[in-house]
Amino acid sequence: MHDPANQAPDTLELVRKFVNTDDIYNGRDELGNEGSATAWLAKSGVLNGDRPITDDDLTALHDLRDTLRALAAANATGEQAPREVVDAFNRLSAPHAASVCLDVAHGSLVGFLRADDDGAGGAIAALAAAVHQAVLTGTWTRLKSCANSECRWLFYDESRSRTARWCSMRACGSVTKARRYRARQRQQGAL
Repeated sequence: MHDPANQAPDTLELVRKFVNTDDIYNGRDELGNEGSATAWLAKSGVLNGDRPITDDDLTALHDLRDTLRALAAANATGEQAPREVVDAFNRLSAPHAASVCLDVAHGSLVGFLRADDDGAGGAIAALAAAVHQAVLTGTWTRLKSCANSECRWLFYDESRSRTARWCSMRACGSVTKARRYRARQRQQGAL
């Protein structure tokens, strides 16, 4: 159902993949318990150290994931993110340390944030740093949540006009448009 071609650039892809661990459409959650969350974070390269994920960590990861989806939903509508969602992101990321680092890439000096915490805290810091980088580079507003309320998959809008609304036009876009068409037909028939 989801279009795999909608990958985000740089570390924003990590954010997209993290939020999409909750596959609402198919009813799958890759962060469903401490073990699966540890495995996903380790596989993604954001789990520093060997501190196990606790139940409180899992709650924080789920809250961050929901907050990031809400921020991406605001990108999809073109509206400012609600203040309480921005505050939730800041509250969730604030306790976790990150360092400003420099490196040389392709002959140029580049800056990035590196997570200093172990365990889930390090993962949260890495995800927050990725959002920070995306905001600075102007790619953040292209990360959107699918307008199909049964899907809400995050995708990267590569359209020139920056107006894409669905993770896949073939799937969610056509389903949503067909539903709207049928609703209009029923409404016109009732008049």
